[in-house]
This record gives sequence, C-alpha cells and structure tokens, in this order.
Amino acid sequence: MPQIVKSCKEIIILSMILERPMSGYDLIKKIFFKTNVLLSQGAVYPILYLFVETDILQATYENGDMRTKMYHVTPHSREIAQDKIDHFVQAFNHFITLIDADAIYPLSHHINNDPALDLRLDFDGNRSSIVKT
Repeated sequence: MPQIVKSCKEIIILSMILERPMSGYDLIKKIFFKTNVLLSQGAVYPILYLFVETDILQATYENGDMRTKMYHVTPHSREIAQDKIDHFVQAFNHFITLIDADAIYPLSHHINNDPALDLRLDFDGNRSSIVKT
C-alpha cells in the first residue's frame, strides 16, 4: 500500500480536494486515516504548490488565519481536475485487467511438497493464505 499511495499521491490529493477544500495538514491526516500511509509535508506541499502554479488549485487563507492555507479547485479547473482523475482511473482499471491472478499469488510454493496445498504469497512475500487446490 505505501508504494501505491506514494506513486499515486498527486491523484489522491486532487481527488480529496475535489470533495472539499482542505489544508495540507488535513490532507496528510485524511490520507493516513484512509490508507494508513503517512506522507510527509515534503511529499504533499510541493504537489499543492505545483497545482496552484498551474491554476488547477487555488490557495486561500480562511477566516483571517494567516497560517493555514485552504486549497480548493477553481471553478474553471474543476473539469480539468475531474478529467485527470477519470484518465487515471481508466488507466488503472486497464492495468488491473493485465494482472494475472497467478502473478499476484504464485503457485510455486507448496507445503510439504504437496502440490494440492499451495502457500500463496502477498506482494511483500508474507504468508497470506493456504488454499486447497
């Protein structure tokens, strides 16, 4: 999960801000709550600044608090942001269809040399389940 979150953090951030305006700190907390992956400020804020520079997001100070910037999608960039997310989802779904179940759960590890019992491994090589084939 950490590798996926870190490699897809731009889309994750954009989709969360499309839901509602958020500060960088709120984004970090929400990403951690939803994925149990803690992104650093150094991973999140450069993405927010890039989105602001490219007019996809706008940063404003809320209620006179000059320390907390709230990031939100601008009215003219809402469609651009949604298109970026839609294209990502389409590409990800296509990628999922390319993955074969045997590639995810190798069948080459047998318990007690009994091919009828396969030890399936997760991505990290940890034991995840024993199945009768």
